[in-house]
Amino acid sequence: MTIVQLEYLLAIYRHKSFSKAAKKSFVTQPTLSMQIQNLENELDIILFDRSKKPIQATDQGIRFIKQAERILDEVVEMEALALELKNDLSGNLRMGIIPTVSSFLMPLFVPAFTQKHPNIHLITKELITDQVIEYLKNDELDIGIVATPLAEKGIDEIPLYNESMLAYISPDNKLYKKKSITVSDLDYEDIWLLAEGHCFRSQVLEICKTYHTNTTEQSFIFESGSIETLMRMVDVNGGLTLVPELVFEYLDEDKLKHIRRFTNPHPARQISIITARKKLKNLQINALKNIILEKLPTYLKANEFVKIIPVY
Repeated sequence: MTIVQLEYLLAIYRHKSFSKAAKKSFVTQPTLSMQIQNLENELDIILFDRSKKPIQATDQGIRFIKQAERILDEVVEMEALALELKNDLSGNLRMGIIPTVSSFLMPLFVPAFTQKHPNIHLITKELITDQVIEYLKNDELDIGIVATPLAEKGIDEIPLYNESMLAYISPDNKLYKKKSITVSDLDYEDIWLLAEGHCFRSQVLEICKTYHTNTTEQSFIFESGSIETLMRMVDVNGGLTLVPELVFEYLDEDKLKHIRRFTNPHPARQISIITARKKLKNLQINALKNIILEKLPTYLKANEFVKIIPVY
């Protein structure tokens, strides 16, 4: 029995497929199948029922897989602990980040991080929050950057900053003439939304629901995965959309004329690093956290002391 065999075992269990498990493990399917067959022969038990589609673990297989998960967790922790004991800032750091954060935050810190820590390889995926959590629990990621709190069992949260929501408004909209707006000013019919699955969409809808804004059905619905696309829709078609505060870093003088802040208290979200408690890459995670905090604009740092309406 080898560590590699246990890793293949978990990959098959998680992906319910030999071919998908082989692809995720960067090996050929015959190689993976042979290793599992060798493991079954050594143990003299059948781990998977291959007659079912998708493939399912047998009752004996499930018990063995649960023990294998614990063993592999310990192996990961031992490897990470060895690096910490050597004060070694190197290796891969696999990160998942939600799109409404990545577009605006990553350009601020990635150049400085890669320059300061060239031996840490930051491998990043844009994912929605549910996917980040799933990947963390399956040990396919080391950290995530998402909106919190999540109250998710087995997940630790390391707050980074509070970020206000702003309105990006067309000159044709009645709110454009106001210097600032309130959440009760919002009209659902006028708001361009992100597509389903994005937590920022859910946060906008929660604002509309909580503060009793008009929520009648829109005559035309367009949902995008990109806040930048929604802003362009406002430019061309009117209405408004809500944007995170970091958008300030990327707007020219003309675009800034479309931005309106909410009066205090105003809606805001908390952005955090999240980890699976059982994993250890503390040196790398702290190095990343410190660079992010160092590169945050001062207006985000000031939000710590501003009364906000939390949006989760």
